Amino acid sequence: MIFRLKFVTKTPKVFKSVQFFNTLLLLSFFLFANSNAYSHKPNHLLFFLSKNSPSYHNIVNMIISDLGQSEAPSYEIIIYKPHQAKLVKTLKSSDIVITLGTSAADSMMAQKISQPILSTLITESAFNSLAEKHYGDASIAVASGVNPLFLDQPFEHRLRLASKLIDKLEKIGFMLGPSTEENLNNYSLSIKEKDLTPQLVTIEPNENPIRQLDPVIKSSDVFIPIPDSHFINVTTAKWILQLGYRHRVPVIGFSANYVDAGALASVYSSPIDVSKQTAELIQSLLTKNHKHQIHPPKYCTIKFNKSVAWNLDIDIPSDIEKHSGLCD
Repeated sequence: MIFRLKFVTKTPKVFKSVQFFNTLLLLSFFLFANSNAYSHKPNHLLFFLSKNSPSYHNIVNMIISDLGQSEAPSYEIIIYKPHQAKLVKTLKSSDIVITLGTSAADSMMAQKISQPILSTLITESAFNSLAEKHYGDASIAVASGVNPLFLDQPFEHRLRLASKLIDKLEKIGFMLGPSTEENLNNYSLSIKEKDLTPQLVTIEPNENPIRQLDPVIKSSDVFIPIPDSHFINVTTAKWILQLGYRHRVPVIGFSANYVDAGALASVYSSPIDVSKQTAELIQSLLTKNHKHQIHPPKYCTIKFNKSVAWNLDIDIPSDIEKHSGLCD
């Protein structure tokens, strides 16, 4: 008797069902995983500008450049307009809102958005005013996700520069306005800690600034105006420089324009300084581990008017021109 073995080449139906189920399961997992990958929203930044000026756009471009090309977030730019309606659709797709200037910060803080706000190109006094207006207090604004990056360089930087430039420095004249006079004790203490004598002038908007400024500048070894409101800054700068020239008292300002107009020097936050630190803060905010807080300037720029230095017989040491240790 001959037995023939027959090999079955077809898979039994029960095995076919299992195989089909496993294939379907793997396919579903693959599609689900890929759908999650494709649905992941890339980081998106909204730049909200106080005005449509080349300088503001230049800072945005530098920020994007500082963020780098690899995995750089997408972004868009919106210009502030008075009585602007809520930007609901635009804000919904944004991970971080970066405001440039006071008007943009004012408008965005009024909307009480859930995304973090990084407010740049804003002074400390302007931020405090807006925080009180919209949140009741600066600490509440910060706790709500507002992260201001102040333009104001620490007063100590200009004090340090004055001590390096001026021999036999004793009397420091400084000016406060309505927005900054509440910090009088802090400025006076900074001066006294260096064994120097503070000489204060408080500017009242309705009074003649020359009469207020002249006696203080005349009796000072150096004069350091403190940035206040735009109105105070503009109305006093001309008289400060004229009186400084008349009494041969060097002025150390807080902007490049101050030096161009006749100050001996200025310590300030340049567009490069602001964009560099802003990019660093954006990267920190995108990690989601960032603690909302107030940010003083991390970098600074020093500018000198060498014609004024020559006129006042002041030598500018080479190490100061390289900013050695001044902004630390």
